[in-house]
Amino acid sequence: MKKVVFALSIFLASASFSHLQAQFISIDVVSGNRPPAPAEQNLMRMEEQRHPKIADAMHAIERSMHDLHEAPDDFGGHKGQAEADLKAAYISLRKALYYKLWH
Repeated sequence: MKKVVFALSIFLASASFSHLQAQFISIDVVSGNRPPAPAEQNLMRMEEQRHPKIADAMHAIERSMHDLHEAPDDFGGHKGQAEADLKAAYISLRKALYYKLWH
């Protein structure tokens, strides 16, 4: 009986610990410095479903960054600045969307 109680307490403790770790994501993931782990991806997906307008804005910026990058001209040097500004806006939106997950 003691072994069963001991095994059950270890199981519950490990389940509680894994649940606590899965509630947060790293700032490296938010800023795009590393890809998210599967648990982080699930949390991010749930947060995107809670805030579809922010997620849509992020996808629009991603498309804009891609289209601007593919543009054939540098537009007098303004293309590079626009790319940097879009990237900064994208990261700011990610920080806003995932704030509860990384703070």
